[in-house]
Amino acid sequence: MKRIAWSLTLLSLGAVVSACGGRPDHWEKPLQTPVKHVGLSGSVAVVDPSLDRVLMLGVTSGRELLSTPLRVGKNVVRAEASPDRETLFVLSSGVQPRRKPDDERPSLTVISGGTTPEVQARYTLTDPLQGLAIDPEGEWAVVFDAGGVVVNPNELILVKLGTPQADPLPKTIRSFGGRPTRLTFTSELNVPGGAARRLLIVETEQDVTLVDLSEPTRDEVTLILPQTSTGKPGKPAQVDFHDGDPDDPSDARIAIRLEGDSNVMIVELAAPPADEPNKPFKPTVNVADVGGVPTDLAFVQTDGGLRLATLVPSRQLATLVDPQTTVAETVAFKKPYSKMARVTDSVTNKPIQSDVALLWSNSATGVAFWSLGQTSGTPFRSVDPYEIGISVANVKSVPGATRAHLKILESASAPEFYVLDLDKRQSFPMLTNASGFQLSVAPDGERAWALKPGTPEFASITLSDLHPTSIVVERDVTAVYDVARRDAGRAVIALHVVDRGSTTALGATVLDALDPDTAKSRFFPGLIFGGL
Repeated sequence: MKRIAWSLTLLSLGAVVSACGGRPDHWEKPLQTPVKHVGLSGSVAVVDPSLDRVLMLGVTSGRELLSTPLRVGKNVVRAEASPDRETLFVLSSGVQPRRKPDDERPSLTVISGGTTPEVQARYTLTDPLQGLAIDPEGEWAVVFDAGGVVVNPNELILVKLGTPQADPLPKTIRSFGGRPTRLTFTSELNVPGGAARRLLIVETEQDVTLVDLSEPTRDEVTLILPQTSTGKPGKPAQVDFHDGDPDDPSDARIAIRLEGDSNVMIVELAAPPADEPNKPFKPTVNVADVGGVPTDLAFVQTDGGLRLATLVPSRQLATLVDPQTTVAETVAFKKPYSKMARVTDSVTNKPIQSDVALLWSNSATGVAFWSLGQTSGTPFRSVDPYEIGISVANVKSVPGATRAHLKILESASAPEFYVLDLDKRQSFPMLTNASGFQLSVAPDGERAWALKPGTPEFASITLSDLHPTSIVVERDVTAVYDVARRDAGRAVIALHVVDRGSTTALGATVLDALDPDTAKSRFFPGLIFGGL
């Protein structure tokens, strides 16, 4: 009887809508697939391009879900979170082609991603762009990669964040046939010709350009890369930077790894020539051969001074280059380590004058700790391997100061992952019931989540004691996000995206992140109708 009454109610509502001329068109627009969703500190953003909006899903208290629709520009092309997950950036191409003066132009919308999300700013752009680089320090966003009818591939649109009234600044960089492919923001560097400043490093297919962010209108500096052995232009594969001695304004450096080349470039930001006093620095380029094609590089501190470390897995060695003299020393490994990360600041009892690096490879099992504190006698020989049962494809850091000494080691195919304690130099295996699990870490650094997308199964791992809690909900899960609640608690939002061909359903299951009990969960269907 209840089912019949519910059906009659729907029929009555349908008759009323029909009598009123039908429901609005936006009720009929489908959610575009694949659905783009982004986890933020206090909410989950679901992009709904059909209605030019973003649905911000947050939890008010307990397991009560709140859906906040926020207007963004027409024709969304990218949606990315800031590195700290506090802000969402939505890039839109606007109406193309524009036929009327009120047709919307391209734009960049900035949305706060906390527990009370709102649009912070919208910047109008002149051309549809597709690339977006976000400053990890929150000062800049750069839009690039034009897609209009007449394209200037070397134009960058610099957006000064925190100043909504400021117009985006277009800047065309000089290039010799390349176009921007990757952008890197440096930290503050001391340079000889003025105050410390940050640089934007722009990599193209065949050169590298330095843009002074303290004075973006100033002429940029373009670095021509050496040709390969076959005579083709060199192509940048990776960059790194270092300020050197804080008291020395003439030793800031940038390193460039070249694709398929055993040479690396070291660029010193030296004092400008006397006849060019208006320039903040002059780039002085040195090239060093590291004995094979490197797969990773980083500036590291040793007790003998600053060195550029490169990994050459084809020869199972690392090369350490003195950036002043380009004199190189090699260190032999027992395995072909291909990736490294400085973990000095993550270790509780960190060395004072030298770095510690973590080494791993997707083609060999285990990891290694590389201590860089000896430069005489047996130079740089403190390499301590730790065998684990998987090759490592990715290393995830744990945010916050409490659990910063932990790293999560992921495999590309094994049905297990490891939690590595940098202080104790111990690893703890976490077994899953199948391969293909995706791992994420909660923004508060207290939990990790393991999910196999497309199944109703996921799990939380408490990082304080590595206690796992398995969870099985009633519907297949697309993604799991750990967010702050408005009442200062924490919740986990499990998204359900079901593609039925002509329609797409969006729902969510909400649980307490600290006590993820399915008996106390709440399911919310029909989220795409939120705000309609």
